[in-house]
Amino acid sequence: MGQYQRGRRGGRQDQQPDPKPFAFVRLSNGVDRQHPKGHDRYHDRHITGRIHGTIEALSPIHIGSGIVDLGRDVELIKTAVRTNGNVIIPGSSLKGAIRSVVEAISASCVSKTVRRVRDTFPRNFRYFTECRRRRRERLCIACRMFGAMGFQGNVAIQDASYIDGQIVTKYIPALHRPRRYRTDNRNVPMRKFYMHGEVASGETPIEACEVGSKFRFVVQIDNLTLAEWGLLFTALGHHHDHPFKLKIGGAKPICFGSIDFQVDRVHVDQQTRDQYLNWDVESKSEKTDTQLEEWKRQCITQATNSLIQTDLLMELAKILKYPYDRNCPSGLY
Repeated sequence: MGQYQRGRRGGRQDQQPDPKPFAFVRLSNGVDRQHPKGHDRYHDRHITGRIHGTIEALSPIHIGSGIVDLGRDVELIKTAVRTNGNVIIPGSSLKGAIRSVVEAISASCVSKTVRRVRDTFPRNFRYFTECRRRRRERLCIACRMFGAMGFQGNVAIQDASYIDGQIVTKYIPALHRPRRYRTDNRNVPMRKFYMHGEVASGETPIEACEVGSKFRFVVQIDNLTLAEWGLLFTALGHHHDHPFKLKIGGAKPICFGSIDFQVDRVHVDQQTRDQYLNWDVESKSEKTDTQLEEWKRQCITQATNSLIQTDLLMELAKILKYPYDRNCPSGLY
């Protein structure tokens, strides 16, 4: 495999570096683009509904507000993002983390990458020259679900509200911007994911949600097939054969941001046509726990058979395996 990395700054050149806290997933064999389903009408064999659930912090979570607070007990602290004074996980952060998994395990483009790497991807994988340019004509599965320039996706994720836990000051090592990517045997860049591990400590103070903190999340879904629902459940880490836990927010290189998505209930809209013709039609159905697990399994099975590239899912599940058996590096790497 080819590797690209800037030279190390300072330090002994013969010193053995710490193991990297990240690994890579290969690109799929290609990108499948189709005409997306919009929001103007309900389509046959497409399901609309909502997922309600809880996010639990498996390691400290820090999603920075960009504000530095000088008025605390410590001299300098990077604060967590808030709405109306309450700590949240922004819906955009959740959407980005989930979308990155969907892209990695399906025939999707690469929507986010640094400028210097962008043009090294095969043209068919480039979001800016393919999905973005085509808009509503033909989009990859990730862009159809989560949106592209000029098209509102079929999955909307609300800000996750803080419901339990502790907001604490954590001290982390100094971090720099990512500088490294890797290519496969085709000399094509791969997708990068950070692993779980034992949190490293340092001297830089940041505000974080402690382990065990919980957030409530809601996902609104319009016009997705059963297989697409299954792809979404898989991206939440719920695949029955290849489970994993996601990572979110800042300080992922020192093992912050490990989270668990717990699906508490699902509402599925039913009798969609009749609810527009009759005011007294019951339009939503909430699945019982037994029905929910069976329905999730049915959705995931259909996704596995039609949308998920199992070899890539296995690679990702290995990287995001939880529990873990490793420590994150405490110094620059």
